Amino acid sequence: MKSYYVTRLIPKLFLLLLIGGIAFSSGGCKSKKKLAAEAAALEYAEKVESAKAELQAILDDNGTMPLSEKKRRLNDIKAQNLNDPEVNALIVKVEEKIELELNVLKEKEAEAQRLKEAEYAKKSQFDYINDYFHQIAYAADVDEANAKIAEALKVYVSAETPVLIIISQVDGITDYDKPTTIEDYLNYLKDQKTYTNEIYNVEFDDYGQITVIELIKK
Repeated sequence: MKSYYVTRLIPKLFLLLLIGGIAFSSGGCKSKKKLAAEAAALEYAEKVESAKAELQAILDDNGTMPLSEKKRRLNDIKAQNLNDPEVNALIVKVEEKIELELNVLKEKEAEAQRLKEAEYAKKSQFDYINDYFHQIAYAADVDEANAKIAEALKVYVSAETPVLIIISQVDGITDYDKPTTIEDYLNYLKDQKTYTNEIYNVEFDDYGQITVIELIKK
């Protein structure tokens, strides 16, 4: 009789243990999922805070951070797709700031290009004057030099047209060499057989003849 009760009891105990094991196992799975969810939430929160700090640093920058670096950091943050309202709002502000700085940079580059082209055009219009200086200084002989001097003088208002040679420019102050005339300067080139200056500025009268010429030592 005792054996009969033991036989009936064993399956029940096994069933209870099995149910308990399943319940314990189920509880463990739920605990792991909860921990994983909490870790993911923490990681997301850290990314959001990091992104906000990064974006705010770009907004607060006063020009020390290169524009290319700002664009790189912004793109890195956008690639994370955080979809946080504060982060999204900061992204818009940073994009506007970068666009503004990019426009300013383009304007500066365009202005620099305009100045460069204007300087080139200015130098180009003086090419014929420089040509005379070179031809006289490096003439094959005296007769050729004298012929070029006579030809060159025709573009000046007179043989007494002032020639000012700049020897230094410091803090907005310009120092000139001893003033001379165009005729004397052209003869000086003929005698020295070299031309080491370049044209700095030229003034013309209403007829296109030179009234004053400024040279600067190279």
